Amino acid sequence: MRIVPGVVPSDEELINCYLLKVSMGIPLPWNWMSEKEIYGETADPWEVLQDVHWEDFHSETEFKNVTYVLTKLLRVNGKTRIARRTKSGTWKGQTSGKEIYDESSGNLIGLSKMFTFYKNKPKGRSGEEEEEHGHWIMQEFSLAGVCLNFELKFKDYAICRITRMFPKEN
Repeated sequence: MRIVPGVVPSDEELINCYLLKVSMGIPLPWNWMSEKEIYGETADPWEVLQDVHWEDFHSETEFKNVTYVLTKLLRVNGKTRIARRTKSGTWKGQTSGKEIYDESSGNLIGLSKMFTFYKNKPKGRSGEEEEEHGHWIMQEFSLAGVCLNFELKFKDYAICRITRMFPKEN
C-alpha cells in the first residue's frame, strides 16, 4: 500500500493514528505501511525493502527515496536494549531521542530516534568502502508515556521512516 503522494504524516499522527492502533490490535481501514523485519541477522535494508513503495524526492545535489515500515523491535535477552544489527551492518544511533507529545492533551505519547546504517568493514581491509547501496537514514517511532497505559496486544513495535539517499550525477 502507499501513502497519498505528497502527504507526510506528522510524528504525532504516526504515533496516535497508526502505531498505537496497531499495537492495540485495532485494524486500520487503510494501511499504507508494510510490516518488515528490518533488524536481525538475516537481511540488509536493500534486501528487506526491495518490494516496498518508495516516495521520490529530488534536489539539486541529491536524489532520495522515503518509505515507512512497521517493524518488531528485537530486545537483547528480553531487556530494554534493542538489537539493531543486520546481516552486514548496524543501524547506529545518531540521537538519544526526541519526545513526541499529543497536541491536544500535552501528554507524552512517543519517542523518535535517528539512526544511520553502517556497513561492517571486511576483515583485512582498511580505508573507505564504496557505498553501492546509497546512504541510509532511519527515524524510528515508538510508544512512550500515556500510550503505554493502554492494553497493548502487540508490544515492542515501531514505525520506521527510512530514507535512502544518492548523490545526483552531473
